Amino acid sequence: MKKILNFIISIIFPRTCSLCGTTLNFSSKQNICNKCLEKIPKLEGLICHKCSLPLPDGGATCSDCKSNKDIYFEVLKSPYTYSTQMKKLIKNLKYSRKTFLAKDLSLPLAEFIKKENIDKEVDVVVPVPMHWFKKWKRGYNQAEILATGVAQIINKPMYNALVRTKYTKPQFNLKKQERHENLESMFDINKKYVDIIKGKKILLIDDIATTCSTANQCAKVLKSLRCKIVVVTLARAAF
Repeated sequence: MKKILNFIISIIFPRTCSLCGTTLNFSSKQNICNKCLEKIPKLEGLICHKCSLPLPDGGATCSDCKSNKDIYFEVLKSPYTYSTQMKKLIKNLKYSRKTFLAKDLSLPLAEFIKKENIDKEVDVVVPVPMHWFKKWKRGYNQAEILATGVAQIINKPMYNALVRTKYTKPQFNLKKQERHENLESMFDINKKYVDIIKGKKILLIDDIATTCSTANQCAKVLKSLRCKIVVVTLARAAF
């Protein structure tokens, strides 16, 4: 009966791929067709072994990671580049209330985490937090719903162990130095999780890494509890 009902609904309100617009099979549980998923450019080739920044000129480490001693995470990894397709998906997830995309995107994210054996190295999953007022306006934190999906798949607990203490300017329109300054003293530990995460290996989840400033500031706060932090973002941009 449920299948028949879903079939009727799919005829009246057909679901389409969020990237190419192709009509999806009524039984499909995805909102992105397999062809489009396969075409999203993966982060491959020469990349910084610390922050995964693409290195077109070669080398093992980017200049920032080489010269900066104040990097608080162990490593930052991403399955995808911040391509046109990924930009569209992340934009729709963040600003168009298409939270259903989180399920589609948390699956390949979790598969990447398993492929890299990160799931075997960490104890808990923590999302990059959003300021409470921004979360109230948007209705959700995209990093949190991605982290929730990942945690379920890799069978680890997820805690909102970080809070964002300041309501700041959006990062995307700021220069590199301005991003660092914008994030200073912006995160803190959620007091109710102090004893739970102290000394744990943390998997920190976010949607995108650009300068890695956000991830690094979060890691700095977590490091105060003697945590080790591995960051995984859906996409890595070349700033």
